Amino acid sequence: MNLTRLVYYSQRNPSESLDIEALIETCQRNNGRMNVSGLLHYNGDHFLQVLEGGRVEVSALYHRIARDTRHSNIILMGCYDVRERMFPRWSMGLHQGMDAQTREIYMRYFATDDVNPETVNVESLLDVLQDLSVELT
Repeated sequence: MNLTRLVYYSQRNPSESLDIEALIETCQRNNGRMNVSGLLHYNGDHFLQVLEGGRVEVSALYHRIARDTRHSNIILMGCYDVRERMFPRWSMGLHQGMDAQTREIYMRYFATDDVNPETVNVESLLDVLQDLSVELT
């Protein structure tokens, strides 16, 4: 089985209700069954997520997310084979908010804490997610 990593960025659709805790519980349960791991950063307005697992499972999951009406303007930042997982601990970890520490992490990699997915590279986004994941351990 090839190990695949997929990174996407999307806006929250404000016309759809969102219970982030219930969403994460569902993700953890479903991803655990599919052997998918990853991390979701949600700042109240945007989602930045990495998914890792088998190519078929990650692809199917991404297509389901792309059809989810809670997302709008979804952008696939990158999808490629990898040798090992970056986020093996979680079927889906969650980092929420944009506090001072999160802003500091963003500013380490970008000129602003308002990330424009059209102007950043996926490696920098993964670096941000790795730094944010440290707060969760």
